[in-house]
Amino acid sequence: MAGPEHPDRIVLHIAGTDRPGVTARLTEIIAEENAGLVDIGQSVLHGYLMLSAIVDMPPSSNALRKVLFAVADLGLRLEVSPYRTEAAPPIGPTALAVTVLGPLHDGGAAAKITRFMAERSMNIREIRSLSDAELDGLELIVDLPAGTTPRADEIRALRGKLLALGIELGVDLAVQRDDIFRRNKRLVCMDVDSTFMKGELIDELADLVGKKPEVAAITARAMRGEIDFKQALAERVLLLKDLPLERAKSLSRSAELTPGADRFVHVLRSLGYKVGLVSGGFSFFVDELKARFGLDFAISNELEVENERLTGRVRGAVVDGERKAQVLKDMAQAFNFRVEQSVAVGDGANDVRMLETAGLGIAFRAKPKLQEVADMSLNHHERLDTLLYLMGYSARDLREVSG
Repeated sequence: MAGPEHPDRIVLHIAGTDRPGVTARLTEIIAEENAGLVDIGQSVLHGYLMLSAIVDMPPSSNALRKVLFAVADLGLRLEVSPYRTEAAPPIGPTALAVTVLGPLHDGGAAAKITRFMAERSMNIREIRSLSDAELDGLELIVDLPAGTTPRADEIRALRGKLLALGIELGVDLAVQRDDIFRRNKRLVCMDVDSTFMKGELIDELADLVGKKPEVAAITARAMRGEIDFKQALAERVLLLKDLPLERAKSLSRSAELTPGADRFVHVLRSLGYKVGLVSGGFSFFVDELKARFGLDFAISNELEVENERLTGRVRGAVVDGERKAQVLKDMAQAFNFRVEQSVAVGDGANDVRMLETAGLGIAFRAKPKLQEVADMSLNHHERLDTLLYLMGYSARDLREVSG
């Protein structure tokens, strides 16, 4: 039964082929017949309308009869039910936005992810398709149980379980708080090697001096977090001693970017983001990328050069994990943004602190150590611009920007 405090409150559900004027006619009748509109919501899925309204309908009002005739005239269906305060679960203080990318048309991945949520009393409040045609992207707004205020470590643990489930199901997942900052990101800091570009530049530089296997082995250990980055950098740079600077620059000019990197930057800059690179790589390459793509900043290591040859040493402060995190904070302050409005993208252990510091940390085809702390994990897509979907943009949004 309806609660005694709302004896005349009902719920209207209108469904059918969408057309202009449905909502206008409903609200006009409510206004004309002295009913009260408590709440309203609607969605359109492939031209099919689903509209729900909670209405206070006094016995003296003719609104319900008029709505019934109006809906019939429009060729739609009407369902009426009493308003029950206990019908919907109370909304908790914390909501998550869960984005899923991958093959979803068979329903299998969606079933297991939503079952995971149901078993933890997480209520799905909204579902939005990010796809154009075949279903390959969904955004779910999920309320955590009312009466609970999960700690930050509990949110991280829940996120980790969902990301692990995504890996198991062969889909990419993003899990973040659904708050004002999710919809107001303004700053993106990206790693370079194996993120903005394919592969590790220092490994290719080492190949020019016949030391690629040795350098690659050190790189791999550093990326996994097995050795300190500063130590790994010093050991690798020393192996590059006497390499002519011009040969190094010529190699950098032929380096292959990650597919979709140029579109990722173009879309972000079109939307007013500040975009830059924060790299443990080298300035002669990273500065060139900054100029090429019109980026707002680029921070990286500077190799010492004498007589146009590398000395095997690094000049100045090393851009390690702590420095990357500090650069992100500095850039947020410089552009007058909150840190919560920042996005960090990386792939290795050297990016852990930067992703932890950012409002949104994205692990791009990353090592396990980084995925443990990321808000989002992209493992099954190779294009960098796929991250735009994980950031909440739909195919329609991106068409508008590209157009």
